[in-house]
Amino acid sequence: MSIHQLNKSLIPLKTKKGTFHLSDFLILLNEEEKYFSGEQHNTKLMFTRLRKIFYDNYGWNTQLIRGTSHIEGRYEVKLILEKPADNNCSNFHPTRFVRKVTVRANDRLNPNAGSTPEIYANQNQQVILPNGLYCDIGHVLGGIDAYNHKAPVTPLPNWLMFIKHFFPLVNSNVDVATWLGDIASVSGEFLFKHIETGKKLNKTQMQNIINEYSPGVDLLGDIDPYIICQIYNTKASKGLRVTEILNDFYEKNGLGYYYSTMRFQLFAHLIGLKNWNGICFSNEKEWALFYSKQLKNNIAFYIFSRCKNFKGLLLALITWLGGYKNTLMGNQLLSLFIDLIKQKISTETKTL
Repeated sequence: MSIHQLNKSLIPLKTKKGTFHLSDFLILLNEEEKYFSGEQHNTKLMFTRLRKIFYDNYGWNTQLIRGTSHIEGRYEVKLILEKPADNNCSNFHPTRFVRKVTVRANDRLNPNAGSTPEIYANQNQQVILPNGLYCDIGHVLGGIDAYNHKAPVTPLPNWLMFIKHFFPLVNSNVDVATWLGDIASVSGEFLFKHIETGKKLNKTQMQNIINEYSPGVDLLGDIDPYIICQIYNTKASKGLRVTEILNDFYEKNGLGYYYSTMRFQLFAHLIGLKNWNGICFSNEKEWALFYSKQLKNNIAFYIFSRCKNFKGLLLALITWLGGYKNTLMGNQLLSLFIDLIKQKISTETKTL
């Protein structure tokens, strides 16, 4: 069964009221930088602090971006469990959390303890770029922070890393924090919907899941971290401010903007796709074989993270061992993703 293509639009199907333009968002982000007096030019540290406005929980800090749990963000972040949706599935209960971000009581600049900070008031990580496209800046911050703390993703603690290849493993936490993680979430949600309904998903159901868990607005947020980290020293202890990097990359007068005009070619190269000839890459089959295994492991992580119980662990194990392959449709989703990248490359006017 074929499924619809991944949402190619970089303008979301539904835009939120009050979505910021990049320039307005950077004003708010600059205020967040100012809060950490004396640290604004510690580029690596500030990417972590600012990422934590949007992604700050146990999984991100201890599994996905190891070694950042001790770095305190400005705001208090709680995960509020939504009531599980009624369904026919008695074997597991996938959970959904809502993030609640509030001002701490000891905040030096904001006296409104318990209130939602303006930068998060409308979950403002989705912004309008100067060229009219939309980008999830939260994804950008998360992807760059992962790059700054490169590590494999595994359920094992650091002291057991020597046996990591005997367990589910994704080689790159940057992939998981960005594009591969988005595909894994789509695949995992296919499975949850299948178990909930007891039926094979139709095209409309699958497309709705794709639109929710891998919308077009996420695409630039998934890709741009790879490009930005090649242009700027994002690991500097004394370097550019985060807002300076983002402004230079996205505004038309910046050096980074030149590279952003060929972002899809650069991205393809950086994730291992080689020798684009205008139609295809020379190693697509080998690349797909490698990443199909990476995706399968990522899907297992996603399933367990959504269930957080023993039955969810068993379900994750089943998928890791190859179960539900036709429902997960991982290979098909990877193929669609490659097709999407090739389609975007064909629209770029500059070449590497």
